[in-house]
Amino acid sequence: MKRRLASKKTVVCVGPGGVGKTTTAAALGVIAARSGLRTLVCTIDPAPRLADALGVANLGAKPSPIAAATAAALGIASPDRLHAMRVDPSAAFAQLVNEQVADPELRRHIFGNPLYRSVTTNLTGSQEYAATLALYEIRRDGAYDLIVLDTPPTANALEFLETPERLATAIASPAVQWFARPDPREKRFSLKRLGVGGAMVIRRAGRLMGSQFLDDLGAFLLDIREVLGGFLARAREIEAVLKQPDVGFVLVLTPAAAAVSEALYFARRLRETGSPLCCFIANRTLPEPGNHTAASLRASLLSLPSLCDLPKEELDLATTCLARMAEFLAKIARAQKQELERLSREAPGIEITTVPLLPHDVSSIDSLRAIADRLGSG
Repeated sequence: MKRRLASKKTVVCVGPGGVGKTTTAAALGVIAARSGLRTLVCTIDPAPRLADALGVANLGAKPSPIAAATAAALGIASPDRLHAMRVDPSAAFAQLVNEQVADPELRRHIFGNPLYRSVTTNLTGSQEYAATLALYEIRRDGAYDLIVLDTPPTANALEFLETPERLATAIASPAVQWFARPDPREKRFSLKRLGVGGAMVIRRAGRLMGSQFLDDLGAFLLDIREVLGGFLARAREIEAVLKQPDVGFVLVLTPAAAAVSEALYFARRLRETGSPLCCFIANRTLPEPGNHTAASLRASLLSLPSLCDLPKEELDLATTCLARMAEFLAKIARAQKQELERLSREAPGIEITTVPLLPHDVSSIDSLRAIADRLGSG
């Protein structure tokens, strides 16, 4: 993993929610910082897990170095080698609008429009696009040797990859371009520009949502035309960035059948788009527990000084329960092994690094260091 990180300027951790992307991103940042790279780990996840993992209080939209004590505990020579930040979607969109709109009054109109705020915060894909905007700006700034991006917790890992393309397609669509086209005879949005059907839809929406909706919609459609070109150009630039050889996608998964199938589909899509897949990281893997028979378990329990005087009935019950649990865990371990073998077979040449299931949640510096050690040597 050290070698792979050394050849990249950006690593994007992708995968469905709940598979350990945030922890993986933090651990990769630790590995890079140990190697002497000035590293930034950034997340768009509103949950404070990255801040907790790195011991950074009040993680904000500006990069901040980890504490000196945290750096020492993680085996990093200097706290300045590892920074962390949380992507603020509102700030990411606002920066792009500020770049595209020179008129401060028009910027004020756009930022104050409720539809703009809704589109940039609640619309499907807005978080993913904000993450790509932030990534683009940080790369352009050039202050870091390596950027590790923890993507939003999505149901489908492809959402992050497809968001810039979807946005570009939507902006370039004839419908959006027609709505945004200015009418030289009108200084504001007018229903006269719509056909009979369109006008009817808008009027009914206005009756349902109130006249203020029409005013907000009109202002938004006229004002946003100033920035659509910039949004389209930036989306195309981000598409190109994600295909650069110094960008690596790390697909984080758990070794379950559905997750492996999704990982294989994602790998194929990356190949189709020309984006580089760096490796797979399979979290929460179980070792094969071995052949634990009831007799061997009973002998192990009797060898413990605190249990040697356990009544026979209780000893038999404990032995039976442990034997059943060992059999159950062995089945899970064998199923995980089969899925990882399938992943290796159907995605040849792509490294798979496994991280064992820890006996506790990754919420401490010690557990983060353990995962970084595992990934660094895997």
